Amino acid sequence: MELIVQIVDLTKQYRNRRGVQHVSLELRKGDVYGLLGPNGAGKTTLLKLLTGLIRPDSGTISLFGHAIGESFESAMKRVGCMIESADFYDYLSAYEYLRLLGNYYHRIDKEAILYAIDQVGLTPYAHEKIKNFSTGMKMKLALAGAILPNPDLVILDEPTNGLDIEGIVLFRELVGRLSSERGITFLISSHMIHELEQLCNRVGILLGGELVHEGNVANLLMDGNSLEQFYIEQLTKRKEVYLHGQLAGGYSE
Repeated sequence: MELIVQIVDLTKQYRNRRGVQHVSLELRKGDVYGLLGPNGAGKTTLLKLLTGLIRPDSGTISLFGHAIGESFESAMKRVGCMIESADFYDYLSAYEYLRLLGNYYHRIDKEAILYAIDQVGLTPYAHEKIKNFSTGMKMKLALAGAILPNPDLVILDEPTNGLDIEGIVLFRELVGRLSSERGITFLISSHMIHELEQLCNRVGILLGGELVHEGNVANLLMDGNSLEQFYIEQLTKRKEVYLHGQLAGGYSE
């Protein structure tokens, strides 16, 4: 399968010593990859590095065979993304907002805009002002923006925040359909472990800025455990290792 994302030994540290450390990861065409981790684990940092919003201290990132640091435009032209919360011009309608967004891409016409709106379930509200939208509706509009350019890779940071049950089901169906029918690769950061268990074929667990475990969801669940149970086990092990290191350091002083 085509290699879509290749991350090698990626490190980015902030002054507070948070960030990511020596992360290596590969995604192939059609993967739906879930990124799990507690707040502050480095999930959003990793996604920002992938989209060129921040620069790494070391390591390399390639998308579709193009290194971000050397060929940014070529690397990003097949990517759709939603990082953290989306910003909107509230005085625009949903359609007008996507038409404005479409100006940054090639060949985004009316049909493409209406298709994206329909895919996220906003057709009845296409010409309503965004200022009247609920949080969940704004999240759907952000998703529409991510799939608007007909990308081959979609990067989403907490995409189900603010969605009701119907919206979450719609999102799950949308990702499954685009992955299976069009071969789109997804990288999704989320706290919704149960949703990732149903949605993803692969997951990675990021703790303390390190990718401590990754694998196929089916293999991780072979012992009858849920993805949530596996995640908690990994989190507990990490805390035990950290505590042991602190105690060892204390005794050596």
